[in-house]
Amino acid sequence: MLGWSQAELAKAASVSRQTIADFERGAHVPIVNNLASIVAAFAKAGIEFIPENGGGVGVRFKK
Repeated sequence: MLGWSQAELAKAASVSRQTIADFERGAHVPIVNNLASIVAAFAKAGIEFIPENGGGVGVRFKK
């Protein structure tokens, strides 16, 4: 949605690019503080995570 590269997300979230790459390929889930940083970086960029509400989970731009 944002068109970010792994490097751009890593910089925005203050995590390593390898952390992003490993997560994307399903090698492992980041540790709690790294995952929170990734979510916070997306939120700061205007992305909202939508919980399961009968229609499925998802993401969207904040209104």
